[in-house]
Amino acid sequence: MGRPLLILLGVFCAGCSSAGVRPASSVSHSEVIGASVEGRAITAEILGRDGPAFLIFGVIHGNEPAGEPLLNLFLGHLKKNPSLYSRRRLVVIPVLNPDGLARKSRYNVRGVDLNRNFPASNFKKSRRNGPYPASEPETKALMKMIRQFRPTRVLAVHSPLLCVNYDGPADSLAAAMARASGYPLKPSIGYPTPGSLGSYAGIDLRLPTITLELPGKLSGEKAWADLKEALLVFVNH
Repeated sequence: MGRPLLILLGVFCAGCSSAGVRPASSVSHSEVIGASVEGRAITAEILGRDGPAFLIFGVIHGNEPAGEPLLNLFLGHLKKNPSLYSRRRLVVIPVLNPDGLARKSRYNVRGVDLNRNFPASNFKKSRRNGPYPASEPETKALMKMIRQFRPTRVLAVHSPLLCVNYDGPADSLAAAMARASGYPLKPSIGYPTPGSLGSYAGIDLRLPTITLELPGKLSGEKAWADLKEALLVFVNH
């Protein structure tokens, strides 16, 4: 009689958190998804186990550091409130270009603009764009997450253009994020971006892709205060 009782108790507790067992959708862990040219780890925080996957990343340009503290504060908030991502999987990469961040450089160590290095149909080979699409290890790390998780929407945090920009079928999501943040909505940033993540994920793959452009100088705390609601809109819209 003891064995069936144990099985019954196991079934009962699997769906509850009062006994110290966290719901499956609230589980989170860190994962090293690649390394930069200089060998610095590129780390993703992965939250949730089921549902559609959303990809969020910052600091693809090392001279745009505001994404790191903003996304770290966002992660802290999500971990304290797992119901916010119930039935979703979030893949959050606070820093995609750690070498550029260390050098305060837009580019990676090989002088490539990672946001021109994706295998988009409009990729153009050049010294700054790279010798071929996804030539850089940092680009490969993000591509790995796209292949592994097949995200249904993507968010990139940039600066300093102060707007909500979007590519692909993201009109309503971008408009909702603009309303929540007070940032202007801009379908175009006004110049071509061959090989960009927006071109690849948004236009070619038809994934709703948001580029959240922060102002040039903004502390992590102020960015969080200004953008908390917009980030929650991205997760729950």
